[in-house]
Amino acid sequence: MTYYIGQAFGLLSTACNLLKPLLKEKEQMLWANAAGNALVIVNILLISGYGSAVMVCGVAVVQSIIAIWYNRRERAFGRAENILFLLLYIGCGSLGLKTALDVLPIVGAIFNMLATFQKDEQRMRWFLLVNAAVFVGYYWIIGSSALLSVLGSIIFTLMGLWKYRKRKQA
Repeated sequence: MTYYIGQAFGLLSTACNLLKPLLKEKEQMLWANAAGNALVIVNILLISGYGSAVMVCGVAVVQSIIAIWYNRRERAFGRAENILFLLLYIGCGSLGLKTALDVLPIVGAIFNMLATFQKDEQRMRWFLLVNAAVFVGYYWIIGSSALLSVLGSIIFTLMGLWKYRKRKQA
């Protein structure tokens, strides 16, 4: 039963990740990112237990909330914050290392971090695309329904990149 409840949380994260790249405003994308990562934490805990993915998703939730706060004040992340979050992703992810497989969430999380730090929504979408591509392999291997989330996220991110592309003036 726990397995199926966990998979339900993975499907809920799918909705957040599908919606995220189609949202126009950065703050909306950050809220969807925070919610999606929170739901993935529950998904992974229930289907495969504690690991690096749980830790990096927790850091991603915190980073997204801080980024929302910064965005509302029209303040950019400084170099110190960038370094701090990089160390948090690597350090917290390393705390959850059980197997070589646990390296994938750390790598994917670094691209999530880079996406969150972007001022430009299109750059954010590009980093989210790489993040999703890394997590495809991870979720496939652990058998998580969150795989649907990242596969859909790739498609929807490409749609968002297309929709909000800058067109040349004629």
